[in-house]
Amino acid sequence: MITHSFTECPRCGRALQKAISHSGAPSEFFMECMSCNTFVWTYIPMPHQMAVHADSSRYIGNFGGYGTGKTYTTRAEVLKHAFLTPNGLIIIGANVASQFEQTIKKELEADLPAKFVKSYSLQKASIDLINGCRIIFRPFDDPEKLRSYNATMFVILEGSEVKFTAFTQLQTRLRNMHAAIAEKDEEGNIVYENINGTTVPMYKADWRKGIIESNPDAGWVRTEIVLRAGNIKFYGSVLDNDLVQDPAQLDPAISAHIAATDVNAYLPKDFYPNVSRGKPVWWINKFLHGSFSYSEGLVYPSASKHFIPGFEIPSHWRRIIAFDYGLVDPSVFIFAALDVEHSKVYIYKEARCNETNVETLANIFKAETSDIPIGGMYCTPVIDPKTGPRRDYMKKSLIDHFADYGILFETGDVPLDARIFRLNTYFECGHIKIFDTCVQLRQEFESYKFADRTLDKQTKASEMPVDKNNHGINAVEWACMRLPADPSALYLGSFDGAGNPLAVEERKRSIAYGSFALSDPAPPQPGAYGLERYTDYF
Repeated sequence: MITHSFTECPRCGRALQKAISHSGAPSEFFMECMSCNTFVWTYIPMPHQMAVHADSSRYIGNFGGYGTGKTYTTRAEVLKHAFLTPNGLIIIGANVASQFEQTIKKELEADLPAKFVKSYSLQKASIDLINGCRIIFRPFDDPEKLRSYNATMFVILEGSEVKFTAFTQLQTRLRNMHAAIAEKDEEGNIVYENINGTTVPMYKADWRKGIIESNPDAGWVRTEIVLRAGNIKFYGSVLDNDLVQDPAQLDPAISAHIAATDVNAYLPKDFYPNVSRGKPVWWINKFLHGSFSYSEGLVYPSASKHFIPGFEIPSHWRRIIAFDYGLVDPSVFIFAALDVEHSKVYIYKEARCNETNVETLANIFKAETSDIPIGGMYCTPVIDPKTGPRRDYMKKSLIDHFADYGILFETGDVPLDARIFRLNTYFECGHIKIFDTCVQLRQEFESYKFADRTLDKQTKASEMPVDKNNHGINAVEWACMRLPADPSALYLGSFDGAGNPLAVEERKRSIAYGSFALSDPAPPQPGAYGLERYTDYF
């Protein structure tokens, strides 16, 4: 960011000097003429920032990598709105207070001229301006605390860490019409209209605004803002600028601006190499190139890239069905089809329900499998291994209960690390695709993460995913554990029903392939794993 030099007052021609900010120090962007009380705002936005300032959308996603000037842009939008909206209310917040206290709050206090401030309350975390506009700062960790506000603007900082319910709650708070100009007739009288028996003013301008500022993330900022944005603009070397949107889900009130780090010409020349050095590819793609396909700590970081439009499954493709049972949690059926000619597996359907008895689940199973021809199953349907032990007072397992309805299941494989390795191998090799109609399954993949190791460094739990909202994923894992470790072996057919190669040499080849598929180094030298040629990997 650059501050241009302004020396003369545009009104009286006298010399300008730095305005004194609310913090008591010289303002970063405001100059003041001591002769005519004129203030000059020296902030000059870069093109990608100007695009945000010129955007009239009700909800704006301001996304980008490190160093793109997101907070500068948001701060300027707050000041613009405050100056244009007497008696307005601006709510600024993040998941925790520290995320705004050391960023935009501190910067506003260091930039806003003290003469513009009527009062300041440390206890209420609010700034009242002389035009009656109030700026308040709040943590958004509990959306229920946002119910009492009547705002003209809201700002969500670090949106990827804020609950989606906080955004929806703030949407309902954005109803203060001080951020609007009423329509008037030739005589200057306000024009009214009748809506549902109530007489209300007509408005010719309405600048209520919601800004969601965030680093790119695969969570709700992607699904609810980026993928639903009626207008998306990209700046710099942004990856994934071919995001697939559902036209039926687009909202013209939402826009998204996504910038890569290299869009900021004022960064030090060594900023990119210094910041990216030693970082994994997913981190560089997300935090420097604005990719929304990655989320820190995801168990399956590339899963979102493998969702595709659905198509009619050929009747001769063999099927796999996996089921994760839940009481309070959802029960989930996952349906997969094997294209052995191209060594691919397609997850083409999911079926979910809550608090459902076995009879209903059996009926769902039969309805959803009615299109599978006789002999069309690749293996016996797979069920949550925890359902094998007896669950009720009659000493019958869930498998026994389904058997009463003529449905046979066998338990899935238990080791979680093996399941994760197998499924990640299929994703990384491009041998698994998921129909985009599996909306809830996609949401699971985009939020299924390893435990935060900064909070739990010593225990085994720190190395395991958080066991939450992963029921469909579990079923996909059990389905893939019925497939060979080497996806190309689907075509060869040299494996048993549990996915194990039949031949010893084929087993070695599968282990070597799986180890190489998820690693960055070059392939092992000839002779490793008992292989004689590099081509033995493929």
